[in-house]
Amino acid sequence: MDISADRAQWEKHLSHYIQGSTGEIGGDYDFTIICNTKRFVVTVSPSTDPDDKARLLLSRYSEACRADDEEQIQNVQDAIDDMIYEAGQRIFAQLAPSPENEAPEFPKNLYSDLYPETFSFRLAVVGGNIRIVQKCSPQQQNRHFHLTIEDGFDWPKYLARNIAVTNKLMGTGYIARVSVNGQDMCCKIGTTTWGTAIQREYECLQKIAMSENASSIRVPKLVGFVVGNDGYTIGILEEFIPHEFTLGRVKGGIAAVPNEQRKKWAVQIGQTVDQLHELGVAWGGGGGGGGKPDNVLIHTETNDCWLVDFGGSWTDGWVDAELKETSAGDKQAVVKIIDFLAF
Repeated sequence: MDISADRAQWEKHLSHYIQGSTGEIGGDYDFTIICNTKRFVVTVSPSTDPDDKARLLLSRYSEACRADDEEQIQNVQDAIDDMIYEAGQRIFAQLAPSPENEAPEFPKNLYSDLYPETFSFRLAVVGGNIRIVQKCSPQQQNRHFHLTIEDGFDWPKYLARNIAVTNKLMGTGYIARVSVNGQDMCCKIGTTTWGTAIQREYECLQKIAMSENASSIRVPKLVGFVVGNDGYTIGILEEFIPHEFTLGRVKGGIAAVPNEQRKKWAVQIGQTVDQLHELGVAWGGGGGGGGKPDNVLIHTETNDCWLVDFGGSWTDGWVDAELKETSAGDKQAVVKIIDFLAF
């Protein structure tokens, strides 16, 4: 079998995604990639080499981080991920082979997903081409953000090894549909990159849970915490909202939705945001979390709108940067979402 055929066979059942990054603006960045349940930490360093194609991308990434522009951070991170993938595909295939006859199974439990076998590389220019070069692997580090949990609340805590992963979900950071004692939940883990977003989400959901009207507010309910290998709380468990698409990705496009249904959704979004503001909770800014159509789930059974992702930040075009994580920013987002619905 030739090289291209080998690659096609490996990619047929490939599971590959970038988990996050750590580093200093203007300095080195470590990009963590999960490939077929193995973890690859690839260091990308600033360079003065004019032949280094990663130089411009790393500069753009630093600029996006400095501006706290979540959308641009994600876009550049995706481009860096593509570059690393092309540079290291053959090595990834050797160290993280895919099953030959079926798609890779998700880990039997969250523990094996969060603490995988790890390999360390650096991105380098070799003979004018970008390659990944293996480094001596340091002692495995599992960098998870430790959440600060307020005393006096009795939500259950679950060890990562007792949580079964059903499938990964789209979003910033580690988000997955999981099963705990047979109950579907949404799990969000605080990495060093996105930990503050999970902390903010926990604090928002806790305020909502304390409200006497919590059951009537269409947002996921906080149902528990995830405890990591070190005994600290590293993530949250939320009510899982069954859905096939978000408001921003409605099947057939928003124009295919009947006018009355769009009006209903607009009213529901406005009502839910008003309920949040009465509790002193701001939805966010539309970056990783907050006001934008992709953070509105359409419930499969009821066809109602549910607001999700309270991680904060902002997205250009939906909320102005200076209004992120404020009620004024939420109101701006609601107006733009209503415009998007175009009824």
